[in-house]
Amino acid sequence: MSDIRLTCDETPLAWPASIGVEELKGCSSCGIRVTSASPGSLQILTRRQGGVGDGVNIEESISVGADYRGQRYSLDEAVFHTPGLHVFPGMSAVYPAEYHVHMRTMAAPIRYLTLVIPVSHMTGDDSAKQYFAAMAARPDPAAVRPTLDTLLATPGVKMIQYQGPDIRGRSGDVPNPEANCDSSDERQFLLVLNVAGIRASDLERIPREGSLSTDPRDLPAPGVTAAKAVARDRLLRIAVLADPGILSSPQQIAASPPSATGELECKPIKVVNGRDVVDVSGRSVDIKKLLGLGEDAPDPGSGSGIGSLFTYGHHLTMFFGIMFGILLADWIFAKLWSVYFLPSARLAQWEPLKIWFFLSVAATAAGFKDSIFGLIGL
Repeated sequence: MSDIRLTCDETPLAWPASIGVEELKGCSSCGIRVTSASPGSLQILTRRQGGVGDGVNIEESISVGADYRGQRYSLDEAVFHTPGLHVFPGMSAVYPAEYHVHMRTMAAPIRYLTLVIPVSHMTGDDSAKQYFAAMAARPDPAAVRPTLDTLLATPGVKMIQYQGPDIRGRSGDVPNPEANCDSSDERQFLLVLNVAGIRASDLERIPREGSLSTDPRDLPAPGVTAAKAVARDRLLRIAVLADPGILSSPQQIAASPPSATGELECKPIKVVNGRDVVDVSGRSVDIKKLLGLGEDAPDPGSGSGIGSLFTYGHHLTMFFGIMFGILLADWIFAKLWSVYFLPSARLAQWEPLKIWFFLSVAATAAGFKDSIFGLIGL
């Protein structure tokens, strides 16, 4: 991270059209992870009392924090500015609004950061609209309000980072207060390259409710604008592109739905050729092989290998066994008939046909042995 910082005359930053974001130095370890265990009241408060009136304050939860470059940051304050102050890459003017989340470390070395989120009613993430809609001068205690994470719900968003003076307490009438411009505090500005959506009615309502008056003079003061453009070479030495910029918070990780891997289905176990098998995609797989207990166990339903030969042999055994049983029964029947009854013409006609009948019965029984045994419970 560069130690060179922008001056009061160069901030708020108006991004030069001659510099592409891809030209910046990349940083893969400059991402920020913002956490918010509970929502704030989101009450709108004026900044006119004891200040220059630069924007309006939004009461956020004291649980808001961030992990950034190895240090833990806590919330200082949140300020809503309309119109926005910075000119982002690809824009020729400021966005309709900006939401600034100011944070600082609690332990040495003391550092500060300002998270700058562009806001627009013409584009942006719709998920952010409910956050701004919940802001009110008199919040409903029973209302369920969203957390700050709502504005940062898309992990991996890139950010432009640079050091500069505190932007609070500066306005069009007081652009360069001495306390800001002469301060040596280390303050990082993190410009989020993702626009948060807002309803047009909320864009007008929020600053009006925060003024505590219908007098236009009580509305937020006009924002400060950069008086001096930043030279190309100088900005390329100062600014850094954080990629990824927004890291997933623990709440977002916990709320993420599991990846779709298909429904689990319990396959029944059945016995085929003396083996316990499970049907897998139309194939009978030996359960020992499926559980890794017998790698060499053949698939009873496969068309090759020892298991296949065993299956064919079993069918042949069944065929000849049935044929032998039928022929034996027919021989015994013929003997009994000739002893107790006289030979008949019908029995003589049956003799040349019975062999084909016996063959078909034996083949059918051998081919459907599994079904037959299943019906009789074997």
